[in-house]
Amino acid sequence: MNAWYEEHFQTDYIKIYQHRHSEAGSELKDLLKLIPWKKGQSVLDLCCGYGRHSRYLAQLGWRVTGVDLSAPLLQEAIHLSLNMPIQYMRCDMRKIPFRKEMDLVVNMFTSFGYFDSDDENENVIEGISHSLKDGGYFIMDYLNPTFVEENLIPYSREEVGLVELIQYRKIVRGHVHKKIIIKSGNDEKRYEEVIKLYHKEKMLSMLNSHGLVVQNILGHYDASCFNSRQSPRMIFICQKGVKKYEASNSMKN
Repeated sequence: MNAWYEEHFQTDYIKIYQHRHSEAGSELKDLLKLIPWKKGQSVLDLCCGYGRHSRYLAQLGWRVTGVDLSAPLLQEAIHLSLNMPIQYMRCDMRKIPFRKEMDLVVNMFTSFGYFDSDDENENVIEGISHSLKDGGYFIMDYLNPTFVEENLIPYSREEVGLVELIQYRKIVRGHVHKKIIIKSGNDEKRYEEVIKLYHKEKMLSMLNSHGLVVQNILGHYDASCFNSRQSPRMIFICQKGVKKYEASNSMKN
């Protein structure tokens, strides 16, 4: 039986989230202001999907490498990135092949916690650290577990173009389970998504143990300070191999 992430990220995923094409800039714009960078530097878009963040970064002048496990999403990324200087490759995030090549790694839209064991998830962080140059930066956009636990919406239904999207959500043994039903005419497809919940302290421990020193924790794409009860996101700004940043309000909440 295939893992859920091998089944989930297919062409239907593109249909569901195609409205997010234009949101990549708003999601990264303010976050990039928090790190020093210049055109021509290298960035790894880890779990790039169909490349919406890769394309935005390329437009800013980054040398972009996008990796993902999903062949259908990568095919769409290549199609949407014609004539753009982006390198795409198929890769399991636990086996990142780069060594001290990247100035920046971005991991957006809760593309972490896919694996049941802490060791496998930590392998991802280790690979990210290995891929970064000394002094390079890592931006991890993850959900806020406390916010999710207190505000979980168990059922939702919406129309996305000609597609009806139904989602059931629950938390079971520290994982968010999402059952997704996609209806288009007489066609119906079902998918499952399971994300392991890591609270701030555990994430800090994993990141720091692999030399990714957390400089800041943000609560949303607008770079607002993190609040464990109110922030929908938990976004880590890390730097490889530097002294720990002096604690700020965003780190204390």
